[in-house]
Amino acid sequence: MLAREQKARKELRGSVFPSEEAFYEAFFSKGISRDWYFNTYMKDIVLLLRKFFKMRPWVRKTMLDLRARDIKIAILSDYGFVWQKLEAIGFDPAWADFVLDAPKAGGLKPSTAPFLLIAEALGVDPSECVVVGDRQDTDGVGARQSGMEFHLVTRDNAPNL
Repeated sequence: MLAREQKARKELRGSVFPSEEAFYEAFFSKGISRDWYFNTYMKDIVLLLRKFFKMRPWVRKTMLDLRARDIKIAILSDYGFVWQKLEAIGFDPAWADFVLDAPKAGGLKPSTAPFLLIAEALGVDPSECVVVGDRQDTDGVGARQSGMEFHLVTRDNAPNL
């Protein structure tokens, strides 16, 4: 099932759907069980994150610094259960002004739909947004096509705070 899920994501990457329901209809038509996805897979990911992963220390400092400077913060994920996963690694929900999973916007990164929805929700022009992500092919392409600046963070260039 996991292999099908990954293959479906790759096939649907960048496509735009008129709604979250339309996205999931296409996604589940690829042979993925809706019940497995929402009731097993996503919940297991949250449990694994809680047990084995912790947020990197520099994230907390960065979020607090941005908050102190009154800079708006949004979180975008291609997967659901975003709040649950953030909380599982120790991310304080008070740090984010807006949290979105891409299917709610009608498409996975690098579709511009979720990026533009975030700019709209924050009340800013896309040109005022800086996207920080870990993938050039999804985060970077989606941000740049939306008129946003992009910064790639990898294990090699992440802050050592």
